[in-house]
Amino acid sequence: MTIIYNKKRFPPPPYDVEVEDMKYYRLLYGGEHDQIFPRARSIQTTERVIRRSRPGLIRRGVAPDIKITSEHQYVVVNFASLVAEVPADLINRALGNVSADVEAGPELEFVSSVVAASKPNDKIWAAVTQHQVDGLIAYRIRRSAKGKVWFEWLLGDRYFPHEDGNGADLAWIEEWDDGRGGKLKFLRVERQELSEEGLTIQQKVFKMDGETVADEIDIKQYVEEYEIEIPEDETLKDVAELLCGFVINDETLLHPRGRSALRNIDTIQEEINWTITRDSIVFDKHGKPKLAIPRALWDTVANQNQKDYGARFVRGADLEVVSFDDKTGAIPQYITWDAKTAQSFEHVNRLIRYMLAVSKTSIQAAGMEDGKGDTGIALLYLWIQSVIKADAIKGKFDAAIKDAIRKCMLLENALGSADLKPVNPVIEWGDMLPKADSEKDTEETDKYDKGVQSLETTVRRLHPDWSEEAITAEIQKIQDENAVDTLNPTFTQPPRVTV
Repeated sequence: MTIIYNKKRFPPPPYDVEVEDMKYYRLLYGGEHDQIFPRARSIQTTERVIRRSRPGLIRRGVAPDIKITSEHQYVVVNFASLVAEVPADLINRALGNVSADVEAGPELEFVSSVVAASKPNDKIWAAVTQHQVDGLIAYRIRRSAKGKVWFEWLLGDRYFPHEDGNGADLAWIEEWDDGRGGKLKFLRVERQELSEEGLTIQQKVFKMDGETVADEIDIKQYVEEYEIEIPEDETLKDVAELLCGFVINDETLLHPRGRSALRNIDTIQEEINWTITRDSIVFDKHGKPKLAIPRALWDTVANQNQKDYGARFVRGADLEVVSFDDKTGAIPQYITWDAKTAQSFEHVNRLIRYMLAVSKTSIQAAGMEDGKGDTGIALLYLWIQSVIKADAIKGKFDAAIKDAIRKCMLLENALGSADLKPVNPVIEWGDMLPKADSEKDTEETDKYDKGVQSLETTVRRLHPDWSEEAITAEIQKIQDENAVDTLNPTFTQPPRVTV
């Protein structure tokens, strides 16, 4: 069953609720809390206007009114961003080489070209972070007119699977300048649908009327008017699966499309912000030294301002030079206020720890405690909570990257007349946490010496930033040296004789 867009709001139900949640958590992650938290909106700039009683005494060039402005800044200490980014940091560090599961052949060359075009190592951090914020991230396979094949990550609010499981729509809004300072909005849809003939891929364009989808327009006219490239409709025979997919986070039976990793921490984040903001307001109001002057001095200055400006007030500039009272010894003095904020700081610390516990983030990752270990194992136990969470996410992205590259092979076989064997590639994952070079070298060489790891894998892990040519050359050098070392010639001396 396909999705009908005409004369309906976009995004279509039931995905509209999920998209609204995604937008909410994106604002939470981005630190734009004034748009989602009521108490953040209550901190606004206020302005009081004091009107003079005798405007006729105003001097030339002086405004008739006195404006007093007070402003309090809503302080955002955004731990929500840390919750989403810690798994991305760990997985980004662990992702290594991606290659075909063969030593040579067209599959190896094709996978290398797909990896070079898709750049999974460069884009994995953004993909994992968005996956944590939205609870869902999608991917699709692309092929250019020149034959380049790659896969790309897509936002979860652009992926709408069909209810029957035989298709999916990739839909997004495009905006164009109307030439009068406004914007024209169009809905682009790429529909993939399975049938008995194979996989059908269609391109559709709808005009938008506000938030409602209007009639479908001719796609050729749309291409000519805005000078863009849109692939033609295709039917790929013998392709029995969609050339797109998705990665979900924390799915349940009630939430099969996943949930945001920030779903349980928004209220805690708001309380952290408000507690720190409240303390900031208190410090701003009472933390500055106040100048206390004798009552007689205040009356003297106020009476003079009454004569000059028509109102009784005292400015700081009026007290830069004051007289000393010889009889009473009364002089101005500064008063400071000692704020007791220990309880507030303890409250914030508890809230942060609650947030990290709920989000399965280690305290060391947030910098709340010392996160240094003497060895890699000690460091692992300090970060174990975050590592366990990141490892589960890594498993999902491992399967997604393999599936995406395998789908690239299917597309190349269908459109490029290739004869590739569509199998999952091999992804090398390293350690999520850093280790000392000496410790890492010892572990890798021990594996090689015990025969549980090949020489090539050992060299790759010891030098992850080396090129294929450098790795091959290093392996050859090691093999040559080992061959020389195995030679143990025995020199036999001739017997002595007497002539």
